[in-house]
Amino acid sequence: MSAEIVSSASHAQSLRERYRGFEIPSYKLREWFSTVHKVFFDCDSPDKHSCLKALLKQTNLWAFIIFFVVREPSGGQYRFMDASFRNLGTETLEHFMTRYHQQLESMTRLSLQSIGLEYVECVGHSYQETAT
Repeated sequence: MSAEIVSSASHAQSLRERYRGFEIPSYKLREWFSTVHKVFFDCDSPDKHSCLKALLKQTNLWAFIIFFVVREPSGGQYRFMDASFRNLGTETLEHFMTRYHQQLESMTRLSLQSIGLEYVECVGHSYQETAT
């Protein structure tokens, strides 16, 4: 496995080092993380790259999830947050990630500002396979 795909625990640790006092609920993360695509994903196969490639092209995912860091105005504490966007058609995760950063990220940023939080950065993308 290359440095392009690391364990989610490893990526979460690097985020904790960058954002002191930062808590990440590990139950929200999938097992693997692609540092190139910024995607958390699961894969039982030894060929993680093939799993990721297939996932990025999959059209039947129920929802897409964005993980991001926010900063609270009082004290500057960092928090981990996530937002879920339902797949209303047959959009792929790969297409959604592009659309999020081109169109939806600014809306997310403004929504957070309206409740007094500062959007710092997107730290990963994920997915939900079925309705829960």
